[in-house]
Amino acid sequence: MARRGYLVADEKEVLNKRGVAGWINPYHYNLERWAYTFQRITGLSILLYVLGHIGDTSFFVGGPFGSGPSVASWSSDMAVTENFLGNVILTMVVLVVVFHGINGIRLILSEYGLIFQKPARPDYPYKAKSLRALQRHLIWVAIVAAIVASLWTGSILLG
Repeated sequence: MARRGYLVADEKEVLNKRGVAGWINPYHYNLERWAYTFQRITGLSILLYVLGHIGDTSFFVGGPFGSGPSVASWSSDMAVTENFLGNVILTMVVLVVVFHGINGIRLILSEYGLIFQKPARPDYPYKAKSLRALQRHLIWVAIVAAIVASLWTGSILLG
């Protein structure tokens, strides 16, 4: 039973019955939380790509103790990247980098409070006040721009 807007201990336990599993339940995410989650995932994937690219470039110049580029190192590098799978991976890299960049700009603008509404009293039903139209539009701009850039890249590499 609620008293003056407060919950008693039994009601808190009932409302939190999902526990930690509720944190990872994707059905309760709004668009802003999905964008934030994908921001983290794309950041990790960009990091893995950069590490792989450094390794790839290292092999091109002959490895860590090599004497510089050679015809053999160039042909082995091209055998890895210049095939269908390599082109698909590069297309996915463009998708991830463009989304991460544009969504990162949105997160920076929201971090500095430039795209938030003025604080207001939360009224039932509780909806995220931070996710106003400008934020939703910027998320969709990031998604659409990433798809267009990857389709363009795919048409160049695969077509």
